[in-house]
Amino acid sequence: MNFFSHFMVDHQIHKPSYNVALIAPDLLRNFTPKHCKFPFSTYREMCAPEGSNPNPNLFDFFTGCLQHIQRDKQFHQSEFFQNTYQLLRDPWRETCLNYDIPKYWFSIHVLVEMMLDKYFIDNNLEKLHLFYNQLSSERNTYEKALNFMSHPTPDLFLERYSNFCEKQYLFHYQEFGRIAFALHKVYQQVGLPTQWYDENETHIVEKIKHCHSMAEHLFSNVQNVT
Repeated sequence: MNFFSHFMVDHQIHKPSYNVALIAPDLLRNFTPKHCKFPFSTYREMCAPEGSNPNPNLFDFFTGCLQHIQRDKQFHQSEFFQNTYQLLRDPWRETCLNYDIPKYWFSIHVLVEMMLDKYFIDNNLEKLHLFYNQLSSERNTYEKALNFMSHPTPDLFLERYSNFCEKQYLFHYQEFGRIAFALHKVYQQVGLPTQWYDENETHIVEKIKHCHSMAEHLFSNVQNVT
């Protein structure tokens, strides 16, 4: 799932260290891609009350990291994801063929996740404010976790983390144009061609609107997300 969806589905009241870690594996991959694989289970055991370095905040943090990984596995096998993927596969595949968007199966996967984020954001703006407030207030928890993990470039990560918190880009997901832009940025990050966006932005935005309209009834029944 995408950032806000993880928070919406799994956040827990009074556990901010856990909540902000629900997106940590994705942030590690995006901000420091060369250093993004860590043994979260081992770290959690070390921070448990009976562990070698007991720390309740870090225990919650690494529990959140593990929940992210588990939820992604469940999401991709969920009735919601399968139904949405099947519904949008043919029209989005045609869009990819018409506008030379490579790897349609990859783009539709990302698009479904972004549209789910958009649905949650459109209907839960107050929780999006909470999402960013907790990220900002728990920056120190991230710093401690990076040190505990012996992350080789913590300053780089924290610089990008602060930028992520300040820009609050997810608020822009209320606009379909920003969904198209975000999809194009994902293609940039993984090294795939992006000329399709530069040459056909207006058309791509309209196709995304159409796909969202097609799947709207599934988003309104989103309890099947897991």
